[in-house]
Amino acid sequence: MKVLTFIISITILALATTAAYRYLKQDWLLYRTAEDLSRKGSWQQAIPIADTLVRKGFRTKDTLRLLGRSYEGTGDLTMAIEAFKKLAAADPDDAGVELELAGLYDRQGDHAGAADIYHALLAKEPGNRAVALSLARALTALGRYDEAILRYRAILGEKP
Repeated sequence: MKVLTFIISITILALATTAAYRYLKQDWLLYRTAEDLSRKGSWQQAIPIADTLVRKGFRTKDTLRLLGRSYEGTGDLTMAIEAFKKLAAADPDDAGVELELAGLYDRQGDHAGAADIYHALLAKEPGNRAVALSLARALTALGRYDEAILRYRAILGEKP
C-alpha cells in the first residue's frame, strides 16, 4: 500500500510541476513553438505567435529576429523589413542586423536603401570586404557604375 501511495504522490507531483511550468513559463513555450515552426519552414504558423510575443515585450530582440525571418520565409519582404527595422532600433550596435536589413532591401529592389546601410556599415568597419562588395553590387544595380567600379577596384586592391 505504501508503494502505491508513493507512486500516486510522485505522479501527482509530476503533473502539478508540469502544469505550473506551463503556466509560469507560457511565453517561453510559445517562443520555442514559434522557433520550431520557423525552423521547419512553417512560417505562416510562426508569425502570429512571434507577433503576439513581440507585442507582449517578450525577449524583444530575439522575437523580432524570429518574426522578421519568418516573414522573409513567406516572401513578405515588406513585413520582414519592418521587423528588422524595429530590431535595428532596439539593438543599434548589432552590425549583423543592419547587414540582414540591407540584404532585405536589396532583395526587395530598394538598392538605394541597401546602399545607405552599406555605407554606414563601411564607415564603422572600413576594411570589411563583404560589405564593400555588397555596396558595389547595390551601386551597380542603381546604375551608379563609376562609383561601383571604384569600389570593385578597391576590393581588388587596385589604386585609383
